[in-house]
Amino acid sequence: IAVCAILFGVFLCASAEAMSPTIYFQMADKYKDTINPFAAMVQSAHETGYWRSYLWVHGYNGAGLKADKAWRNSGRPYLSKHSQESSNGRYHTKHSYFRRYESPSEFIGDYVAKIRKDYPLCVKNCDSIWGYLAGMYRGCVGKWATDHKYYEKLAEKTLKLAPEIYAEGWKVKLLEDYKMAREQAKLENWQIEIIERNLMNAGVLH
Repeated sequence: IAVCAILFGVFLCASAEAMSPTIYFQMADKYKDTINPFAAMVQSAHETGYWRSYLWVHGYNGAGLKADKAWRNSGRPYLSKHSQESSNGRYHTKHSYFRRYESPSEFIGDYVAKIRKDYPLCVKNCDSIWGYLAGMYRGCVGKWATDHKYYEKLAEKTLKLAPEIYAEGWKVKLLEDYKMAREQAKLENWQIEIIERNLMNAGVLH
């Protein structure tokens, strides 16, 4: 048992090391006409715990994409596990099915297809990090996640990862994208409050 645990730990670390914010951003950047590469990377980093989650290690599912009955009945691969859901501001555990992929590139292709099909405002707002994330709350089938703190968590992760991708220009980038999203009326008031609070805490907005 101990040997199996060690081997699994080695496999887990190796899989995690194979993906990083920079590598994921470069992979997503190939689809920048549909998605915002940085925002998509932030979302995946949050969903997978920096690509160490069960869904990523065992199925390259980088954004918690569910496997509905149509997916499962078609014979496509999927994983079964308990997940944390949010309802009326309270968390609970639910048994769910998730899509499984053979590679990161297969996942990103399916992710892009889902964004294009179900989240047209993300596509329309793909020129702005904040606008793209806001689009996840106005999808054709509802919002992306049930977590009532999802946008806030993504905003915090955005500030944390921006320096790694945009180097010394990260503050300018986040501020410009925020101004763009506000000018084009892409943000709701509660989203503006979250963004401004995080930008002020990071010294980006005064």
